[in-house]
Amino acid sequence: MKDFSGVWVAMVSPWNKKKREPDHVAIEGLVTRLSDTGIAGLFILGTTGEGTLLSPEDRKRFAESVVTRAGRLPVIVHTGHDRTEVAYDLSRHAAKIGAAGVAAAPPCRYRFTSEELQAHYLEIASAAGDLPFFLYDIPATTGNPLSASLLTGLRTAAANVIGAKISRGDWEAWEGYLDVAEEFTLLVGKDEMGFPLLLLGGSGLVSSCANIFPELYVALYHAAMNGDIALGRKIQELITELCRVTRRGHVPTIKRALSIMGQEVGDPLPPLRPLPPAENSGLSAQLTAIQTKAAQWVEKGG
Repeated sequence: MKDFSGVWVAMVSPWNKKKREPDHVAIEGLVTRLSDTGIAGLFILGTTGEGTLLSPEDRKRFAESVVTRAGRLPVIVHTGHDRTEVAYDLSRHAAKIGAAGVAAAPPCRYRFTSEELQAHYLEIASAAGDLPFFLYDIPATTGNPLSASLLTGLRTAAANVIGAKISRGDWEAWEGYLDVAEEFTLLVGKDEMGFPLLLLGGSGLVSSCANIFPELYVALYHAAMNGDIALGRKIQELITELCRVTRRGHVPTIKRALSIMGQEVGDPLPPLRPLPPAENSGLSAQLTAIQTKAAQWVEKGG
């Protein structure tokens, strides 16, 4: 089975709103920009990828475009949906087009029991066949926290459930996950906690801000794997600053930051609105300052 450790970029979704289709040219450009930076792969159509703002058919078209253009970069497709049958269909499609893995956040709005969540996830995991399957634990947006006990319970019934992408900052939940770190792939989705969680057993990172400075996250990962506490601390401080500048991965800010750096990816999808032009100069100056600081740490950590 593929090794999913390392840095996964939670890729933004370039979308041609006039043609109502994926912006294939912008996708190609972004994938090219990311491909030689040392990242492990791409995580698409999640929170940063605005997946829930696209119809199921548009999500399929976008996934096809990325997988086709990703080349050697493996792609994890987020297939979560409020309706189990839609998530099932999206997962089956991801397996069909050659995705490296599938991840699914739980349904939103209603609060589900662990039994209801287990039944939902077993159905989706079965659609993926032998494709590696990840839980996507992000209770801040779904309202349904997942757990290490759910993960271990699912593994007993579905062998392709191999890990979780965990976007939460409460240590109590992380303690449970870290207890099973030797059995599962744990991908950290909380940038501000990346370095300590990698040291404690996390397998890798999934980051929205890695769209902007992917090499910085790769350097952080290597510092953790090498046990270089001093270097990792410096890089983590800079990543925390980047999170502050981008409002913790605020999609309109991430997309504008890429534009400022010369990588056009278009506007966010409605009802998200583009960053006001008045904020461009301030954001540009902050990105330049971070880029200057990052250069020395990337060289040491690469």
